[in-house]
Order: sequence, then structure tokens, then C-alpha cells
Amino acid sequence: MDFKTATDILTNSPTVTLARIAERFGVQLATIARARIDTENRRSPPPDWPRVIAELANRQADRLEEHADELRRLASTLRDRSSGSTSHKA
Repeated sequence: MDFKTATDILTNSPTVTLARIAERFGVQLATIARARIDTENRRSPPPDWPRVIAELANRQADRLEEHADELRRLASTLRDRSSGSTSHKA
């Protein structure tokens, strides 16, 4: 495994964006943003939002668990590689 591959894995953490939430509801990003603001100009959240957000949360948890497993494999691979090499003292 090279440095680029290792750092790609490390920095490839799955995220949930407001754009992804808007896409899931089939609305514009601005609609989600306006439903989140705390002013008199806010919009109502999309109908059935608790169920949809719960689905997204569960999917995100699954992706994070998969990513955590990938990170553990990366750490193990690199630990095994470094334990077999000679240390360099300054």
C-alpha cells in the first residue's frame, strides 16, 4: 500500500450534506435551509421528515461502521508493515 492509497482511505469519510437531505426529500436545498432557520420566515419541514431523517441516520451509521472497519484494516496493515522494518534513529 502506498501513501496516496492510505491517505485516500483515511480522508474518505462518508458525510451527509444538506444537499443530500434535500435530494432525498425531492426538494431544493433552499427549502431545507429555510426549514432549519430559527426566524419567522422559516418554512415547515418536509412531510414525514422524522421517518426520512431516521432512514438517512441509519444508512449513515452503516457507512460509518464500514469506514471504521476499513480504517482498522488500514491501521493494521501499516502497523504490520512498520513492525517488520528497522527503525531509524536520528
